[in-house]
Parts: sequence; C-alpha cells; structure tokens
Amino acid sequence: MLVYLHKEEETATQVRYRFHTDGGVDRFLVLDKQNESIQPDDGNSDGVFRAVAGKLAKAWMSTRVAPDRDRKST
Repeated sequence: MLVYLHKEEETATQVRYRFHTDGGVDRFLVLDKQNESIQPDDGNSDGVFRAVAGKLAKAWMSTRVAPDRDRKST
C-alpha cells in the first residue's frame, strides 16, 4: 500500500500534514516539534496513521527537519 504525505502548514512549534492512501480519504496529523509527538486530527490511530507517523518520526528524529512531502510503501 502506498501512503502519500504532504506538508500543509508549518510553524515554529508544529507541522500539519495531509495524508492518504491511493483512492483513500484525506486525513490530517500534527507533528509537535517541542513534545516530539505526532497525533491524528481525527483521533483515529489506525494502522495507516501508525505507518505514516512512524516514518515521519524517523525522518524528524534523524534530521530535525520536517519533510515537505513523501510517498511511502507500508
């Protein structure tokens, strides 16, 4: 399954992303830079969210730069 991640907005303290699978509904998550946490906007921590959050967390922890967009296989 491919999951697409797109940066929507970034501030000094957080980054809001839109993510979706092929043909899936757009969902959103927030990376909190200060707490180093990632939360889904809709409260649904399903497998798709966990896969995206895990890959985003890995990128964030290694570079401290929020990626602009990504396409990941899960």
